[in-house]
Amino acid sequence: MKPLKYWKPEGFEISSYKYSLNERKNKTYTTSGSDNTGLCKYTYNELGFRGDTIHKDGFKIMSIGCSFTEGVGVENDETWPAQFTKLIPNGINMNFGTGGRSNDFICRCLISYFDLIKPDLVLIMYTFPHRREIFTKEGGIEPYIPTSVWGYLYETKAGKIIQKNLTDIQNDFSDLQNWYKNHLLISNYLENKNVSFIWNGTFLETDYTDKNRFDGDYKNFIDFAVDNSHPGPKHNLEYSKKLYSYFIDNQQVMKNTLK
Repeated sequence: MKPLKYWKPEGFEISSYKYSLNERKNKTYTTSGSDNTGLCKYTYNELGFRGDTIHKDGFKIMSIGCSFTEGVGVENDETWPAQFTKLIPNGINMNFGTGGRSNDFICRCLISYFDLIKPDLVLIMYTFPHRREIFTKEGGIEPYIPTSVWGYLYETKAGKIIQKNLTDIQNDFSDLQNWYKNHLLISNYLENKNVSFIWNGTFLETDYTDKNRFDGDYKNFIDFAVDNSHPGPKHNLEYSKKLYSYFIDNQQVMKNTLK
């Protein structure tokens, strides 16, 4: 297997060992990540992501991130991508948020699915820099977090060795540089595509900024989701309103996206 196959929709997957996209395609669950309450519905489209069908016509908004973007602990229409989309005339919610994933994932996801989705606007909520992706010797791809272990890195002998070795050599500086590399790839890619984008750096702990950064006070939760770890519907709504205001007020930066 060649790793390059993961830079296109075919064979993309979110994990080669467990929790694959194929398990979620066109299905609805009542659990996701840290939410085991059974109180929320998680509806996934034909790609296996939580959002509208890719065949829906309108103003396509591609949102990418981790569980904060997927909306763990809230209903389908209570995520911040869904609530932002409601504010856009004829908006289509293309939510590619996936729990526990990394900035490596965000970059790979954008480049893999962009030409299929052809979004009119891209919204990125970067996650914690210490999260990474690894390619196994078999050509599979796995999420890696030094502080949380699951799937391949927890249940296989080879994975446990990789987890220990990666944790031993990881440091904050390399993590931040890895995020910056992904950010440059994303920025250059979208600028070459002439598509507007906004990125959130709330969880990066860096003062680096550019004309497309908007954090919108996402960290100080107004309310909590049912899992008591993620933001609730009120917080997601307030964030989406602030993001919408920023979007409208910066139409020159946004290349006059709404026409």
